[in-house]
Amino acid sequence: MFGADTFHTAMAEIVVGTMVLATVCAVGCASIRYIPVPADKRESLMVTMDKASMAGASMALLFMPIAIMSGNFAAENTVGNDLLYNKFVYSGLALGFWAAFVVGRVRMGPGLWEVRPLGILQSSTAVMAFLMTTMASSIGGKLVRGESLFDVLPIWFPSDSAVVLPIWASAALLVVGMAALFVVFRMSPRTERIQLE
Repeated sequence: MFGADTFHTAMAEIVVGTMVLATVCAVGCASIRYIPVPADKRESLMVTMDKASMAGASMALLFMPIAIMSGNFAAENTVGNDLLYNKFVYSGLALGFWAAFVVGRVRMGPGLWEVRPLGILQSSTAVMAFLMTTMASSIGGKLVRGESLFDVLPIWFPSDSAVVLPIWASAALLVVGMAALFVVFRMSPRTERIQLE
């Protein structure tokens, strides 16, 4: 039998690996016209990177909640730990950015990479999602081993302190978030899929 920390490490590795794949492929899709690739192979490469980015992001979305919950079980001294609170915040932001990446790609189709502003937005969403995931992973390293990926940087993002909102403020933010989702999915204009030419 294995412990919660071993299980969490395995889940975190899956999440980070699939997110690296999704991010690299998303940036590749957005910048494919600037890469010196023969024109006859460009479309094939674009389709492959698009599918790989979707597969990586979708798999990460599937495993991320498991990694978050297993990290909670693996962490010691969870009560009143500011690092753990911040880890949940960054994990939630990462989950939101990856969900936005997948939903945007599904709703607009593979042709979104041909529209430059949409391609930049989509790849920027992937980069931000990866940054949030890296922050959550680094905080996890601080919790478990006392070191993180960002220790080599001359600055450290403030994660040693956290503001804990009262329950009524958290409930209000939840209601605002649910209302925003309702507006986006029910009241916004229908998004047309952009087909590859």
